[in-house]
Amino acid sequence: MEELCGTVERIVYTSPDGTFCVLRMREKDSGKQVTVTGSMGVPSQGESIMVRGCWTRHPRFGVQFKGQSMEVSKPETSDEIENYLASGVIEGIGPAMAGRIVAHFGKDTLHIMDENIDALLEVPGIGEKTLQKIAASYEEVKSTGELIMLLQKAGISPHIAMEMQKLYGEDAEEVIRNNPYRMLGEIPGLGFRDVDRLALANGTEREDEERIIHGMFYILSRYAVQGHCCAPERAVCYEASRMLGLDEEVLRHTAAEAISTGEIPSCQFEDMVFLYQPSLYEAETESVYRIRELLETTAEGSATLAIEKFEKKKHITLAPEQVQAVEAAMNSGMLIITGGPGTGKTTLIQAIITAAEQENREVRLMAPTGRAAKRLAIVTGRNADTIHKALEAELSDTANLFNKNEADPLDEDLIIVDEASMIDMSLFYHLISAIKPGASLVLVGDIDQLPPVGPGAPLKDLIAWGEVPVIRLQHIFRQGEGSGIIINASRVREGQVPQSDENGEFVFRKVSSEQEAFQQVMELCRDCHYEYDQNKLTMQVLSPMYKGICGVDHLNEAIQMAVHGSNEKITGFLPGDKVMQRRNDYEKGVYNGDIGVVWAVTDGKISVSYDDKEVTYEKEERRDIQLAYAITVHKSQGCEYDTVVMVLLPTQYVMLQRNLLYTGITRASGRTILISTDEAIAKAVATHKMAGRCSLFLPLLKGEALC
Repeated sequence: MEELCGTVERIVYTSPDGTFCVLRMREKDSGKQVTVTGSMGVPSQGESIMVRGCWTRHPRFGVQFKGQSMEVSKPETSDEIENYLASGVIEGIGPAMAGRIVAHFGKDTLHIMDENIDALLEVPGIGEKTLQKIAASYEEVKSTGELIMLLQKAGISPHIAMEMQKLYGEDAEEVIRNNPYRMLGEIPGLGFRDVDRLALANGTEREDEERIIHGMFYILSRYAVQGHCCAPERAVCYEASRMLGLDEEVLRHTAAEAISTGEIPSCQFEDMVFLYQPSLYEAETESVYRIRELLETTAEGSATLAIEKFEKKKHITLAPEQVQAVEAAMNSGMLIITGGPGTGKTTLIQAIITAAEQENREVRLMAPTGRAAKRLAIVTGRNADTIHKALEAELSDTANLFNKNEADPLDEDLIIVDEASMIDMSLFYHLISAIKPGASLVLVGDIDQLPPVGPGAPLKDLIAWGEVPVIRLQHIFRQGEGSGIIINASRVREGQVPQSDENGEFVFRKVSSEQEAFQQVMELCRDCHYEYDQNKLTMQVLSPMYKGICGVDHLNEAIQMAVHGSNEKITGFLPGDKVMQRRNDYEKGVYNGDIGVVWAVTDGKISVSYDDKEVTYEKEERRDIQLAYAITVHKSQGCEYDTVVMVLLPTQYVMLQRNLLYTGITRASGRTILISTDEAIAKAVATHKMAGRCSLFLPLLKGEALC
């Protein structure tokens, strides 16, 4: 373990959670610039730091210093002080002003600011108003000093201190010493492992009950990331005991007490106890009651005249299963419509809207993503919103709140949700909680696509239950453009290998190596003129994973360079870049998965043009977007493009699944180009039964689980 001291010159990269960073640092002794990486928090530009770690050689970027821990020290020399002040950490002082201040006071600058900040009035350009701004900001920075030291002992980033100071004020240190675990969920970017280190460093006992319970909730949150709503008690206790360094019996005893008091929610199924996070327990158990209420809703509307009117207007004849679906939508509290591409789901939605409006029933259209909602609006000619927007979601204390709920439900009589296979258990619960008594819900989705990114698979469970009316659309109606994609999607769904068609709507390009696949992708991007603005939103490159030569990260770097005609890697975003929003931002009105194009980069601000709005990102907000020339297949769910280039390789072994291949190739309406090997495609098509998600939603619906 070595120590490296110096000044932060530039932050190259910061992970979304604010724990990992790559920075350029000017070493104090040698004066050389050094690249430092590691999960050690994120300092500010200009700060003097001491990093403990070791030297490594990165295969692409050469020699780097891999940091294990970091401490921020007070700058001492005039140059260090000037860099510190120029970093922008103190409001009212920029690079030019920092130079003038240090030129006037030299290495005594910070001492002067500590003891007699009014002396700054001697510096040209600083008046009373600027002085007040500087003084207030500097006082705030100083007040976090002791707090920063406490955090540094536990290896936690100094920027967390500012968040704690804002939330807890003078009580911040008391919270750390006496009630540290309350910070979970209250301080963005602070996870259980961070808080646990902080708690132990400040006197919390290893067998403290609160530590154990929060540790178990952390284990459950890791299960949730993998798609599980709950987990067996034995598994949770085992994993938590290893993480916390405690005997498993201690965990079992604490868990039993917490279960008996309801502090840890639980259900019993097949002689096993399953533990939940409180929000997912509420989602699974309460959804069961909501669904039963919906199924009790009945209506006596007739769709016969509406169907005749719709068929005459569209010059079509609905298939028997489509007629059945329209009738069911008018007479049932809940209906599920499932089918692949080209099976008439969109036509059916239009027919249901016609029938509902004939009965003077108000309709609300929704979809899980912004692009899916926009597509639904285009094909129906009516307004459609994301589920989050329809439910008036907002972010408060790092949790989603939905203003439309049981107390203030949606006004509409019929709710139609497209791409329902993407809805996870939590969002499904909030959706059905917002449906008013007497209203109906129609869920439309393709059950053969990938499961939701979040926990659970409610659409799949509802179909398996058998009590909700389900219409399965199997006949392929769409002919002409895109039919080659539909035919091959059907092949994949039935376990057959896809094949190139005569019209070039589906092209299977076979490659022999990852490097050849990469060259094929880049060649297609050039041939399809991906750099043209009109093509950026109508074409999409898909890959199953982020890592690797043909992973999303490397493809984005390479395509960005090609688009801008650069021979070197580009740092950051440039005008014309295709980007994706990474999280729901209710204030800006952009949501996770929304894709736009950068139209301006000025003064540290990035302006992005989305379909219906322009959004500006500043400072930390820039982490909310990422390049989107290439995206994962999971991120593409609910989207539709004219052209899709999809890469699937043996090195992406863990992702070679039938539903992933099916989802990827069906994202295109005009042309899909699949770059793969015979081995990878055969593996993907053959891998049909995925590892199940731990959820008791179906047993609860059947009355087989006890809570």
